[in-house]
Parts: sequence; C-alpha cells; structure tokens
Amino acid sequence: MNNKLSLVYTTITSLNVAETLAAKAIEAKVATCINIIPGCMSIYAKEGKIMKGTECYLIFKTTSEKNLALQDWLKNNHPYETPAILAWDAASSPEFADYIEGAIRNLNLS
Repeated sequence: MNNKLSLVYTTITSLNVAETLAAKAIEAKVATCINIIPGCMSIYAKEGKIMKGTECYLIFKTTSEKNLALQDWLKNNHPYETPAILAWDAASSPEFADYIEGAIRNLNLS
C-alpha cells in the first residue's frame, strides 16, 4: 500500500443532511472517514447578489483510486444543483493510509 490519499471537500445545508450524506458515502465504499464541521459561514455570489448562509463543511478521506468515483458519487447524491466539490491529493503516514485503504476494502454492511 502507498501513503497517498485523496481529500474531497464539499458544503451542505445542515448537520442532519451532512450526516446522511457521509453515511451513504461510506455505504457506497467511496470514502472511509468524513469530517463534518457544522456552523460555518459561507459568503458567495448568486444571481448578481452577495449571499451568506450557515453551512456544514465536509472533508471526505478516500484512496487516490476512489477519488474520481467519490466526486462522481457526490455529483449524483448531493442535494445542491451545483455543489462545491474540491479534491486534492494528500500524503499521510503509512499507518493511516493503510487504515483508509483497509476500511474501504473490508467494509461489510450485512
């Protein structure tokens, strides 16, 4: 196993929706660990106006091999019409990379 992982970031409206999306991503075997950071303020441009709102930030941890599958999964399962989906590769300790890879491979939801 290598020690390269991928991180994928998105935002979501509420903690309940974030928890549901995170659990479904794990069930789909496209991510192993998702950090949910609630109560974050987003300021953005929409329809010619400056908007702001409270959202949850989600950081998905996955293998480099599952990165594109996770991004595609998010596009198909995210409730936003145009979700922010940002991805990057990350180096980690070999032990943590082994955990992420093993957890995805060995997930058994029977």
